[in-house]
Amino acid sequence: MYEITFICCFNNLNQFNNFVATLKNQTCKYNLIAIDNTGNKKFKSCASAYNSVIDQVKTKYVIYSHQDILLNDNNTLENFLNYLHKINKHDILGVAGVKFEIPGTITNIMHKNNNTGEMVSAGVHKIKGEFMEVGTVDECFFGGYSEHFKINKFNEKLCNGWHLYAVERCLNTIAQSSRRGEESRLYL
Repeated sequence: MYEITFICCFNNLNQFNNFVATLKNQTCKYNLIAIDNTGNKKFKSCASAYNSVIDQVKTKYVIYSHQDILLNDNNTLENFLNYLHKINKHDILGVAGVKFEIPGTITNIMHKNNNTGEMVSAGVHKIKGEFMEVGTVDECFFGGYSEHFKINKFNEKLCNGWHLYAVERCLNTIAQSSRRGEESRLYL
């Protein structure tokens, strides 16, 4: 049985196909739930798209990913899974995020500079060490225990577009844990 399900809502088939091509080269197995929002534009927000399929997830972990992510190293997913094994059930793990006391995005991911075609750092700061606790994670690639996301769905009223749904989920996770007298952490 697989441990990870990817959920990706896409509106650009070419970008999505490039993402899937890099997924196929990964060293560990996964499930993929693809939400096609190209023609019918059924979903008006990523929060509603993701909430519509979360109950289909049967794996221990879920990862939400943008359509334009490329996993260029064949062991990227395996490495992410190893980090998922180290978090608690209400923690969230991402590949980019912010610490409130440090200005700018923290990440090790790269993106292509549209002017030069060269691969450059997507963040202002690079991740140092095994884990870095952050204030919020970015939407591009994040996840955690599936059960957490089934119980704590994205807020579709607050996040009624295509941005900030991961930030909402992070801040709500921290607030809910605090009310329960528990501690949740957000990691890169």
